[in-house]
Amino acid sequence: MVTSNKTELFDYLLIGLKEYLDREKRYPYPDLLRHGMNALSLEMKKSIPFPKTMNGFLPFVSEPVNNWCPKNFIPQEFDGDFGLIDEGSLSEEANYYLGELLESGGIPEYASAKIKQLAIDNQKFTRILEKFRDAYTEDNPEQAQQEYEIFRPFLIQHQYTTPRDIRQAFRRSKYLSVEEIGELYEECESNQNYWYCDRCGTLTEKYGRLKGLKPILCGNHTKNQSYVHQVKWETGLLLIKDGIHQRVCFPGIPELNLHSALEELQKEYSDYLKEVRLYPGVDRYDLQLRFSDGVLWAIDYKDVRDPYKLAKTLKPLYGEGSLRYDESFYVISDRCIKNHIDYIDIARKEAKALPYETHLVGDTTFRNRVNQKITELQKGGKV
Repeated sequence: MVTSNKTELFDYLLIGLKEYLDREKRYPYPDLLRHGMNALSLEMKKSIPFPKTMNGFLPFVSEPVNNWCPKNFIPQEFDGDFGLIDEGSLSEEANYYLGELLESGGIPEYASAKIKQLAIDNQKFTRILEKFRDAYTEDNPEQAQQEYEIFRPFLIQHQYTTPRDIRQAFRRSKYLSVEEIGELYEECESNQNYWYCDRCGTLTEKYGRLKGLKPILCGNHTKNQSYVHQVKWETGLLLIKDGIHQRVCFPGIPELNLHSALEELQKEYSDYLKEVRLYPGVDRYDLQLRFSDGVLWAIDYKDVRDPYKLAKTLKPLYGEGSLRYDESFYVISDRCIKNHIDYIDIARKEAKALPYETHLVGDTTFRNRVNQKITELQKGGKV
């Protein structure tokens, strides 16, 4: 394994850590992790002693990367103010960077089969999304939108499913085959226990403990929790693949929760809240609300723990054609705000590309805004 690209060595280290943290056996260390550690130890500042054991190394790489990593190792796309590990899992920044690698196809040849499968899963979903968007712009936008509104929520709400359920949901689909959906899942084994969290999706069990994708956001998975469920095995049981869980399912759960709450409001106050659209324009943003005064709101939901990280991704929402809006909102999950009391203020200040007119609010605050809008419309006023 030879490379002269220093940032590739950083990739090796990060991917090797992912492989190490995800597996049951600790020895031998993954090849990429060993290679990354060796290269790092040779180039680190001499004033910073390199840890001699893995028990010392893991806390070491939990510190901000800028504190210990040579500058020529750190990719421009990685924010060095963050560490590689957070509470025993890859940090949010590391997961985000890994996601970018997966989408770009930049996975090293020596990565494990599991990491390569993550890249393949991401590519499969990207191809499906592109197929829907092509159909939306070039063929039949209404049908493409209707089918996408079935497809994406199905993945989020059916992280465990069966071939029968897939056939029933997609047998009449014009743009997707049952086989394409099936490729986003893997078969469950009859001798394994499977678990699910209402808040963050599929769980893994190690050493008798259940763990979700982002423990820092959803960490209490003791088996007696009301939101933790054991999934009963049946012949043909399928489990969503890890790459799809990370990219689609985990961020999609709070999106659909908000959508369900708004649909309930729409049913109760249909004279005022006229329409709630999910993933308009094949996911140009998450939700569009139409009120009785003709006002349109566009909403994109965010569940990113660190406000500084989120701020760098915030930009004006797409608003052309049928996706036009009068007001736009980035809605932040309450669990993120709960972990950081100044979350909204920090994100607003740091979001240099976000227009002042775009609202940045928490989930509960946004729901209150919708209720206030309905109340004003009932009074005959405008908001």
